[in-house]
Amino acid sequence: MSAAAVVCTDSSALLAVHDVVRLGIEVVRVAIALDGERVPEDVDADAFYARLSAGARATTSQPSPAEFAAVYAAAAARGERSVLSIHLDGRVSGVAASAESAAREAPIPVTVVATETVSFGVGICARATAEALAAGASRRAASMIARRLGSTLRNVFVAPNAPAGRVGSSDQWTVLVFAEGAAEALATCGSALETVAVMSEQILASALPIRAAVGHAAATSELAADALAAALASSGGVVEVERYRVGPAVGAHSGPFSFGAFWWPA
Repeated sequence: MSAAAVVCTDSSALLAVHDVVRLGIEVVRVAIALDGERVPEDVDADAFYARLSAGARATTSQPSPAEFAAVYAAAAARGERSVLSIHLDGRVSGVAASAESAAREAPIPVTVVATETVSFGVGICARATAEALAAGASRRAASMIARRLGSTLRNVFVAPNAPAGRVGSSDQWTVLVFAEGAAEALATCGSALETVAVMSEQILASALPIRAAVGHAAATSELAADALAAALASSGGVVEVERYRVGPAVGAHSGPFSFGAFWWPA
C-alpha cells in the first residue's frame, strides 16, 4: 500500500540528495541569481561562495504558486493520494503562502505546514514527516510530527558579512539565535573559534538529551563547524551529531562565512 501522502518542500530546506531520493521527497527550487544572472540548480556551492566572497550580489525568489501547482498536479497524475507541503516559518518568507495558494486548486488534498523554523530545520521536519509516512502514519499524524518538531527545534548561527537583508549585515562575529520568526543577537565574539564556545554552551544548556545538526557555508567555515561538531559530540547529553551544507538558497542570505547548528529533543 502506498504512503498516505508524498512530502514536498523547497530547496531552502537544504536536504541532502540521498534523503530526497530515499524518501521520495519533492523539492521545489528557490530561484537564485548572482549579479542578476540566474544560477543553475546544480551550481557548485564552492564556486557560488567564491563569487559571493568576491563581491557578487546574490538575490533569491520564492517559488511561485504555479511551480507548486505543477508539483501537486504531477503527484496526482502518478497516483499519489495527497501531499504534505513542509516549509519555513511564514513570518520569514512567503513560501508557505505561495504553497497555500496552489493547494487551494490542487486535484488532490494538500496540507501546507509552515513550520516555526528555517533552513535545515525545515529539512529535518520534512525528513521526519516522510519517514513517518513511509512507516504507515496517516497524513494528519505526519503533519502533526512536522508541526511539533518545528516548534521544538532551536537554531544558533553566525553570519558575518552577510548580504544586507533577511539576516542583517555585520562584519562582527555575532552569534545569532532564531526564535519567534526572527534572528536575535546572543553575543558578539572576537573570532570564529570564540563563537564555537558560545554556541556549544547555548546548545548544551538543555537538560534533556538532544540531537544536533551542524552546518557550514563556504569551505573556509568548515574548520569552525568541525570544532563545534566535535564539542557537541564529546558531550554525554548529545545523542547524535549530523552534518549538513548550507547551500546557495540559504547562503545567499547568510553569506559565505556562516555556520551554525540546530538541536532538538532526542
